[in-house]
Amino acid sequence: MKSVRWLLLGLLLPGCAVGPDYVRPDVAVPSFWSETQTLKAVSSKTYAQWWQTFDDPVLDRLMRDAIAANLDLQQAEARIREARTQRVQTIAAGLPTLSAGANLNRRRNALSFSPSASGFGTGGFGIGQQIIDIFQMGFDAQWEVDLFGGVRRALEVAEANIEVQEENRRDILVTLLAEVARNYIDIRNAQQLIEVTRSNASSQQETLELVRARRQGGLTSELEVAQADAQVAATSAELPVLDTSKKQAVHALSILLGREPGALLSRFEASRPIPAAVNPAPADLPSELLRRRPDVRRTERQLAAASAEIGVATAELYPKVNLAAFLGLQNSRITDFTPIGKSWSMASSLSMPIFNWGKLQANIKAKKALYEQSFFAYRTTILTAFKEVEDALAAYANEQERRRSLARNVEASRLAVDLAKERYFKGLTSFLDVLTAEKALYQAQSDFLASEAESALQLVALYKALGGGWQQDPVTENRF
Repeated sequence: MKSVRWLLLGLLLPGCAVGPDYVRPDVAVPSFWSETQTLKAVSSKTYAQWWQTFDDPVLDRLMRDAIAANLDLQQAEARIREARTQRVQTIAAGLPTLSAGANLNRRRNALSFSPSASGFGTGGFGIGQQIIDIFQMGFDAQWEVDLFGGVRRALEVAEANIEVQEENRRDILVTLLAEVARNYIDIRNAQQLIEVTRSNASSQQETLELVRARRQGGLTSELEVAQADAQVAATSAELPVLDTSKKQAVHALSILLGREPGALLSRFEASRPIPAAVNPAPADLPSELLRRRPDVRRTERQLAAASAEIGVATAELYPKVNLAAFLGLQNSRITDFTPIGKSWSMASSLSMPIFNWGKLQANIKAKKALYEQSFFAYRTTILTAFKEVEDALAAYANEQERRRSLARNVEASRLAVDLAKERYFKGLTSFLDVLTAEKALYQAQSDFLASEAESALQLVALYKALGGGWQQDPVTENRF
């Protein structure tokens, strides 16, 4: 369909196209990532549906719902439709137009005549008047021939702008999928922290009951009872804060799915583990990133549009040829449109700017400056993309190492609590050691869960930086 469109334009819009012919600029690309020692290459399908590496059916359903109902995506789709209508308008500007019309013209003509010719004597002149009615109806055709390619360059701009909006939608989709995953991970993290907090509070409550029993037996002081009670209260006080964090994440997730804030609360009544990827993050060549990331692709299309804008501005310096024609009927009586009243006309005009105080030249310079801005924006976007990938690779690898250390810390802290309690009830140490060990265990468990969540979040950030998620995006290809 696209080839047919260009063939039609090639037949209707003869001549050359002034201005630069766009060529995608070459940019320096690193030959490898600096942080790839812990990563494995995976298939391209992983990029398209990277969230499936977490093997979580709830997350899969949330992703499908977000793609179907997110309001930002729907706005982006409307912008695509708007850009496509602008392309139609641009094409129409380079094609002949045909219109039908009818008009009535009444005219008075002043006439001079010789009296002798009218039988009024000789010498001198007389003055009279004549009323003329002209009725006309038919078809008018107009065409401004695009000899120097101004319309064709404008069509290049329109085509590039459509692709800009399509890439913008894909960029929004990549961000949306990452935000859904992040909020989901935050919800699961809050749920796990709530369970750990309740477990610690319950364990501390058991310790409090034992200390109270020892107090009744005269084996300890009231101070230790108060300390144990304070420990239970401090741990329990974390529960409302964690519940608030969970609900706020659910509210944010609901908005991403185009729902009211509380619509998804029932889905998250049951606690589930923090999702962990079955097949960790992919590693491929940096050059692939330029073909995958929608924001890089979008800025490249903006650069192409800026190049074509120079041609549109340059075409204003050259002559313009206009062709016009009329075919219809014309008569002096509205009731007498017989074939004898047939009328036609043809005309052409040529116009060319000569002196305009440098306005056209200034416009060309402005378009070239905008092209330079787009070029620098393109390079900045590429460098930023490389940085985001390297940052995510480093963060993910280091968080994995931190998580392993925190896992050992949890085991050691749990053992320390058991030993501290055993020594305390044997009278070999003070209750302060028990309190310190319990606090350390709760903190170690909280840090480990935070590291699990951070590891998953960094993996999400890596997939987002790699531009994954849009490859199976069904953007409608309904083009002219």
